[in-house]
Amino acid sequence: MHLFRIGFASLMLVACQDAPARSIGPTPPPPSQGIQAYVTVDNPDAAVGSTVRVRVEVQVGANATTKIGSYTGRLHFDPAKLSFKAENAINDGLRVANATGAAQGEIRFAGASPNGFTTLVLYDGNFEIKSADYRSSLTLTMEELSAALSLTNLSAQVSVNHQIFMSRVANH
Repeated sequence: MHLFRIGFASLMLVACQDAPARSIGPTPPPPSQGIQAYVTVDNPDAAVGSTVRVRVEVQVGANATTKIGSYTGRLHFDPAKLSFKAENAINDGLRVANATGAAQGEIRFAGASPNGFTTLVLYDGNFEIKSADYRSSLTLTMEELSAALSLTNLSAQVSVNHQIFMSRVANH
């Protein structure tokens, strides 16, 4: 339990480091070790009033053999810049999102798959853009990540990349 607390504290420290970089770019290269979590958008130049697809994604290190079996996290945003519209279903394992805090700028999400996820998108939602600088308000906190089958706590291996990336999905 003590190691879990240390890992969780380390994860929170990583998630809350200095102000995130806000430039948009291609999806980051996979880490050689550990797990990288990040936020993507499908249209960084979308106009005010249009819809943007926001996703939380992870990449497992190139040298890792671990599959992700469960996770919890929170997507934060400024509700004056983005307005939650709908969640997009991900058909891989059990996934849930709680949008009751969306009016205050928070979506909680979680998932579980005993044999591990094949889709490494943890959350997928549509938002209406209220301000052109909406990307500056997107932040991510990963609270828990565990391995499939073994249920090993992977939280200490997770880093949150604060840059916003271009999604691999086509515009909708």
